[in-house]
Amino acid sequence: MNIRRFFSGNPVKGATIAVSGDEYHHLTHVNRAKCGDQIEVIDGRGSLFVGEIRELKPDEAVVDIKGNETQDKPPVRVIVAPSLLKQRPMNLMIEKLTEIGVDEIRPVMFRRTDETYSPSRLKKWARIAIQSLKVNKGLWLTHIFPPVGIDEIIAVSQAAKTRILLDIHAEKKAGDSWQMPVIAVIGPPGGMESEEQEQFVSNGFIPYKINDYVLKTETAAISIAAILRA
Repeated sequence: MNIRRFFSGNPVKGATIAVSGDEYHHLTHVNRAKCGDQIEVIDGRGSLFVGEIRELKPDEAVVDIKGNETQDKPPVRVIVAPSLLKQRPMNLMIEKLTEIGVDEIRPVMFRRTDETYSPSRLKKWARIAIQSLKVNKGLWLTHIFPPVGIDEIIAVSQAAKTRILLDIHAEKKAGDSWQMPVIAVIGPPGGMESEEQEQFVSNGFIPYKINDYVLKTETAAISIAAILRA
């Protein structure tokens, strides 16, 4: 039996958990769930609950918890730091990176980044990450951060044992056996400026290329994530 899976950010109350918001709409209007149906509920923080819908309220479903499993938070291993992109390619990239299961996504503002950021985009990315988590059957949400500048991402990278800078002109091809954790930086459409590249290299980043073809930012980010999570 294929039990449908939903997300809830609500706390457990006694032996129940509530499904609300977008997930409630999906449960009631898309899946046409009814009282007595068995479902799975994940919280994105390592817990999976198996339960039965007890009550369908106007704005939430109350689920009786029949069983649960937990997974300890894994250490951060893969951080992808791509340029901020326009909405459609950015949303696609977020979807695939979270589906692949990277630990963190840290967008970067380069000089050639031709896009603006608003907090509403972070909320959209979080919703995309939730859907991906339901697809890949994971229990921990990918942590997605607001965009930062180069100095900030270099500061973050100091905790990584391997620092990758994707560059079509690099001599090395991605696919080495790298020490974890790894951070991979991907520049904007049109590439990053030479001064920016030099700044990364001088801070311990090693240039790699995926292959001999020029790839879009989102394609390169998804490709390196798949390699790192293989």
